[in-house]
Amino acid sequence: MWIKVLDISPKEGTMVATTLDGIKVFVTMNNGFLYAAENRCPHEDIELTLGCIKGNRVKCSLHGYSFDLATGDSSEEYVDNMKTYIVKQKNNEIYIKVP
Repeated sequence: MWIKVLDISPKEGTMVATTLDGIKVFVTMNNGFLYAAENRCPHEDIELTLGCIKGNRVKCSLHGYSFDLATGDSSEEYVDNMKTYIVKQKNNEIYIKVP
């Protein structure tokens, strides 16, 4: 099932915080591709939107760990991966697929 989370697409290189069934998520446009992920660092539960995008990774502002936007893979093997979601755009509206 697809759920609409935003009425407009985020600008390139920015992260937009929103919620998906009560879960904090963010949507970002990076190098022309949309990504969506849970808006919390798996290490310390800080919002990843407080960090920044570097290459194809989101970097946590607290300890500097980073996570691949496409796969959620952590930069450190002892830090859990970030939860990612399938995302699509239709008529500038952004939808996330709920498992």
